Amino acid sequence: MPTPNAAALLSKLGMTFEQVAELNKRRVARMHAAGVRVISGTDGGIAAAKPHGLLPLSVAFLVEGGVSTVAALATATSLAAAACGLGGRKGRLRAGYDADLLVVDGDPIADIGVLARPAAVFAGGRRPAGAA
Repeated sequence: MPTPNAAALLSKLGMTFEQVAELNKRRVARMHAAGVRVISGTDGGIAAAKPHGLLPLSVAFLVEGGVSTVAALATATSLAAAACGLGGRKGRLRAGYDADLLVVDGDPIADIGVLARPAAVFAGGRRPAGAA
């Protein structure tokens, strides 16, 4: 939800938050189609309106905007690892790579929403204490 100041500005522009969100989804999809490297992420955790755990929504927004599901998933995995300088052993599921996994109950290619419903999490090949 927008802040009161943002809501007032949107009202003056004759737009809703939802309309702006849709425009942004399509804009990022056009950037991706034009060859801009898009990395999924959030500024989650900085305020109540942006809690931690929003990364699945970032990926889903790309799909909703028109980015293929496979390409959207890469923005949060292999492309994100490469952008952080970790592309050598992270971001892909391969023998010899670090085994950081999000296991979901379903097929994210068919339903990107399953990313928000983790069945298990593994970091470095191990299930962290307290993880799903």
